[in-house]
Amino acid sequence: MRLKNELHRLIDPLMAWRNGREWRSKLADLPDGEYRVPFDVPYIPQFASPERINDYIHHGYDGTHDPNWAVFGSPDPQDYAFWSHRVCALAVIKMAIEAHQPNNATPTLWQLTQEGLAERGYVVRDAQGRWIDEGWYFAAQVKLAAQYGLQLNGYSYASPLGICYHLWQGHLVAATVTPELGEQKPQSRRYGGHSVLLHGFLWRGGRPTAYLLHNPSGRYPELQAHAWLPARKFHQAYAYRFAVFITEE
Repeated sequence: MRLKNELHRLIDPLMAWRNGREWRSKLADLPDGEYRVPFDVPYIPQFASPERINDYIHHGYDGTHDPNWAVFGSPDPQDYAFWSHRVCALAVIKMAIEAHQPNNATPTLWQLTQEGLAERGYVVRDAQGRWIDEGWYFAAQVKLAAQYGLQLNGYSYASPLGICYHLWQGHLVAATVTPELGEQKPQSRRYGGHSVLLHGFLWRGGRPTAYLLHNPSGRYPELQAHAWLPARKFHQAYAYRFAVFITEE
């Protein structure tokens, strides 16, 4: 796995640069400025108590003791404690649903978890019963989004200019990043494994200089909701995969 990640770390930027020519062309004349999607985007943390996220990640906080566990929607705190660490992608989908359907009843994270599991979107153990704990598979995310009227289009080996282009077009973007994007310290050598929702960017001199995003597991308040991150920090964490939410007609 480490070798695979290192290969992706080397190959993905090269492939993305080549595949990004169309987006570079479309953004060539974009004026300097701040660009955001033209609607409100609520923040949904994957943990019931966002002020405790740092404790969850770094101090082994036991989610069964979280007084807000029921917000997740699960029937008991044990289910919440297990799945809250594993639903960043579903929190991103929930944010997109609520942004596009502000006046409708929206699913809880537990409901999305159950619907995703029904689509075989997450595998805890393989056929031999061995612990593998991997997911959420993108195909299941596409089906989940479609259940709530959203088309989810995925891009691999994708330049961050593609993120800017789709945000400029008014579409929310889910990006794959390293979990350490939510830290104040420099990025580690991990690659991928986490999802964040982008809804704006700053453009200066023909390139993005900062991104506006919601991070379901940002360790600090300023790195959770409506977090402005310098482009360099985001690019260091970016795994060259993103998906675009489009409202189905």
